[in-house]
Amino acid sequence: MDILTLAGLTLNTIGSVFLAFSLNRTTKMLNTSVTALEHYKDTYLSGGDVLSFTGIDIHRNRALKNSRILTNIGVTLLILGFVLQIISLTTNQTSP
Repeated sequence: MDILTLAGLTLNTIGSVFLAFSLNRTTKMLNTSVTALEHYKDTYLSGGDVLSFTGIDIHRNRALKNSRILTNIGVTLLILGFVLQIISLTTNQTSP
């Protein structure tokens, strides 16, 4: 049953990578949105010509949708990995 333990650890590692990648994409997109909003606010308050940023909401929604998919895959892999490890642990304890 060591194979189940190794498979579970592998799935946990892959799931963690998916979650980390998803978080990185979300953080990067939100940083871009906040930076654009700050620039708009600073320009508006200083009385200068206000630049309008278009399309950010579309890119943000697309990035959040993709991150949601990657998050679901990562969490599913983590759950499967934990289940495999629990199965391996219980079969090792019950076997003579």
